[in-house]
Amino acid sequence: MSENMSMEELMDQYDSNSDIGKGDIIEGTVLSVNAEEVIVNINYISDGVLPKEEIEGSTTEGIQTGDKISVFVVKTDSGDGNVLLSKKKADQQLVWDEFETLFKGKKIIKMKIKEVVNGGLVGEYKGARVFVPASQVALSYVEDLNPYLHQSMEVVLIDYKRDDKKVVASHKVIELEKQERTKADILSRISPDDRISGTVVRLEQYGAFVDLGGVDGLVHISQLSNKRVKHPSEVVAEGDLVEVIVLSVDRDKERISLKLADIKESPWVEAESNYRPDDVVRGVVTRLMTFGAFVEIEDGLEGLVHISELSENHVTKVSEVVNVGDEVDVMILSVDAENQKISLSIKAAKEMEAEVYEPYEEEAQSTTLSDLFGDKLKNLKL
Repeated sequence: MSENMSMEELMDQYDSNSDIGKGDIIEGTVLSVNAEEVIVNINYISDGVLPKEEIEGSTTEGIQTGDKISVFVVKTDSGDGNVLLSKKKADQQLVWDEFETLFKGKKIIKMKIKEVVNGGLVGEYKGARVFVPASQVALSYVEDLNPYLHQSMEVVLIDYKRDDKKVVASHKVIELEKQERTKADILSRISPDDRISGTVVRLEQYGAFVDLGGVDGLVHISQLSNKRVKHPSEVVAEGDLVEVIVLSVDRDKERISLKLADIKESPWVEAESNYRPDDVVRGVVTRLMTFGAFVEIEDGLEGLVHISELSENHVTKVSEVVNVGDEVDVMILSVDAENQKISLSIKAAKEMEAEVYEPYEEEAQSTTLSDLFGDKLKNLKL
């Protein structure tokens, strides 16, 4: 109290709360704090006493002299001439006004999880129960909720019914907003040709999704290997740490195209210089189609032997001549590196082989015993 305050002013101050009664919620100023109680000036003829048991958490920690606090009048006379107060009960009533503000403003609050119940968690905020459905606990569904018990959790209210005293909150909403901010930041900084480490998080028939630290990029199946891949699992697995190179970024659609960084240079780059028409090479049959057979002549380099080039005889079914896994000699007919096409011929390779060995066969057929043994035969006659 100011030394210059007159008795009249003092009485006016007391008169401002002269009609307080049990159940009222009033604002007061903290006069003193100790481990057991808080003394509060409530502008009444006597001060208010706030026991630690009437404070959330049953502790006076966090309350300081001079703080303005709202309190509930439990008794106008505690028996010692003071007014018995409860901050806990005041909070329990005032919190519903606060919930309305929090709900409309989508503001974050922190509460402690008190129970694990069927379908979610129950937290307590200023004495009020707040329900967090299991689907709203995290970004992905959490099977076991027990680790959250007695832990603090930040939530946003997603449903609020004051008349029913029901509040539903979500932690997932906060995580989603953080994820979106992270994604926007990464998308703003990432550029084509960047080399980045990431984790394979999902495999689809058409490729592998890689988490780049908050945003996923797609490695199309064609960018996983130079060899033909039927499924991404032939190259990578979920959980693998991989190095990728950014091919393109679409910031509007939030799409990032990637390729594995350790893929060797495509063999098609040097295909036309390494393979020329009339060259005969050995390859492995990889696929049979109705119109012919595909033969791999180098890792990642396949050519087509059209059904008409399988044999000099008429072929009605490709499997009559070759099967998957067969090693065959093929002649290069043409190479189109730009469109990644090579035409091959087994028939032409066999014809060339026949031309090469035919002179030797004729020579062998015309050679007599006399040519081979000559003088030795003459000596035998003698």
